[in-house]
Amino acid sequence: MEIFVNEQKLESVIENEQSLGEVFDAVRRWVETNGKFLLSCVVDGEEFTQNTMRDSSISNASKMEFFVGEELDILISSLHELDSYVDKVGTTLLGRDSLTEKESKELGDGIEWIRSLLESAGKLLKLKYDQIKPMGTGSTVSEILDALSRNSYKLDGTTAIEEFLEYLRDLKLFVMDLVARASVLDLELPTLREILDTFIKAVPALKESFVKVNESYQAGKDEVATHLLTQSVSQINVLLTSFITLRQKLPGMDFSKIQIAERSFEEKTNDLNDTLASVALALEEKDIIRAGDIIEYEIPAVLDEFLPFLEKVKEQADSLAV
Repeated sequence: MEIFVNEQKLESVIENEQSLGEVFDAVRRWVETNGKFLLSCVVDGEEFTQNTMRDSSISNASKMEFFVGEELDILISSLHELDSYVDKVGTTLLGRDSLTEKESKELGDGIEWIRSLLESAGKLLKLKYDQIKPMGTGSTVSEILDALSRNSYKLDGTTAIEEFLEYLRDLKLFVMDLVARASVLDLELPTLREILDTFIKAVPALKESFVKVNESYQAGKDEVATHLLTQSVSQINVLLTSFITLRQKLPGMDFSKIQIAERSFEEKTNDLNDTLASVALALEEKDIIRAGDIIEYEIPAVLDEFLPFLEKVKEQADSLAV
């Protein structure tokens, strides 16, 4: 069997691999080791599917083609495609009480494609899915993917479909945040400085948005509150990711030198992350009152304390960019 990556034939790739699934895993590991990500795989002109092809012998195929993303913009494009696919699945399942055999198979293959893409994205962006819990949910990304994969083949009633849709909504929250994070990594310096400047000016509005989140929770509008919370936290995650990119674009950037009243920039960043984590924990424990108090009072207070540090970061970035 011949193996191609982006239309380039690979030599001496197969060692002890006996099945198409083993070859797929080996090439994916090789791709991720080289800091790239796997977009898709085609076997003899047909899209590779984990369920029907994984255990098939390599002797049953003549050509296996892998398409690998080499640029960050390809990853971002793929994540947008993933976001659209999640919406499509949700719309298709809404109001249904069963799936046809063909629909069930296509859904199972789609979930495996989601897992594969997210695994590659996670490697590239250095994310640990077993530790990330989308805001407003109690499950990690790994647990969400496992549940979607496990349940995709037994959607035989409204209860099963509703449970699947709950996990799908959790995944949607994470994908929204992931698209925002990935987009920042490919920005040029002027845009990064603009993000920083815009965030500083928008802190009052962001604080107000957290108040609205708590008001929605208290009014029993949990889905609205979760959506608003995800949007607000995504703004913070975009800012935090921009610091990583700023350091790459400006080698002289030294966040360790930024201190105010004997508190370091790193300590204040950790305070912000810890406060967000405490919200996720409270929501996981279904303690809406505690989560609401943190959202409405603690997060705005931490943002106020963080603001002077952002001003210092902006000053340093401006001086280095001159």
